[in-house]
Amino acid sequence: MPTAPCFYIEKDGKSAQIDLAHFPFTIGRARECDYVVDSNQVSRLHAQFDFDYQQVLIRDLGSTNGTYLNGERLVPHKDYRLRANDEIFISNVASMVFDDPATTNQLDPSELLPVGLRVDEASAQCWILDELMDPPLSPSQFSLLTLLILNEDTVVTRDEIRQFVWGKGEVVNDQTIDALVSRLRKRLQDADPNHEYIITRRGFGLMFHNRRGVSV
Repeated sequence: MPTAPCFYIEKDGKSAQIDLAHFPFTIGRARECDYVVDSNQVSRLHAQFDFDYQQVLIRDLGSTNGTYLNGERLVPHKDYRLRANDEIFISNVASMVFDDPATTNQLDPSELLPVGLRVDEASAQCWILDELMDPPLSPSQFSLLTLLILNEDTVVTRDEIRQFVWGKGEVVNDQTIDALVSRLRKRLQDADPNHEYIITRRGFGLMFHNRRGVSV
């Protein structure tokens, strides 16, 4: 059984296991890629795997025919976190299934960096510096925070916020989004005034950056 993250790839009726033994790990048509897919439908530098905070990320490198994660085309140059059994398509040429056999009890706890903010989606509760936020966040605030955490250190656009918090087809103006962001930011700042969890990238959107290596 492999101990490193890997993916199982199917191409031309054949399958193979490829270990992600180092990062970054590139896929494309170019011979210098770590895994070469010899097809004109695949870009020279098509996609890339990276490793961050004990998780594997995938990024489309601006490919012509796209990289797909569980049926959704990736936004070029944006990082997406991978989970075991995620399905990845390189254009329409190669099908890949991601696997990460490592589990929490296999890791040395001393290697894990504690975080300043954590959430429990099942109970819709949030902790900052191990203190439960009371009163709890509103449903819309918690939904926005969940979206930002799922895309940690990656810019989230207004359209992505609109669709995730209110749902597709809902008409929500920018002022409503700004008001929600402002209320959430204030709640987080009140709980931990020494760290900025929500960062604004003007002209692009919002980015969540957790506090790590904290002592509480």
